[in-house]
Amino acid sequence: MADHSEKRVIGKYSKIKCLVIDEHGYIEPDKAAAGLFFTLMQQRYKKTCTIITTNLGFKEWDTFLHNSHLTMALVDRLTDNGHIINMKKCQSIREDAEVD
Repeated sequence: MADHSEKRVIGKYSKIKCLVIDEHGYIEPDKAAAGLFFTLMQQRYKKTCTIITTNLGFKEWDTFLHNSHLTMALVDRLTDNGHIINMKKCQSIREDAEVD
């Protein structure tokens, strides 16, 4: 944001055919970054594929994004015509891996 390249960067990522956002919620963004994330998701809405992985439930996104209205709008867009895969009850492959 310091170099004022937000529009260019959002434009670049809004055109990627399949954007994968891994560990959503791992790092808590400031309000400006949360707004930029919403803008990116809004531009991608119903145009391209977005895959988001997270350990947070939708109810926890409000504390992460600091704005309940923004969170509701974002979750609405992500779940509209989308698929949710809940892996909460799946066994981790890390538990079976041996450490050498």
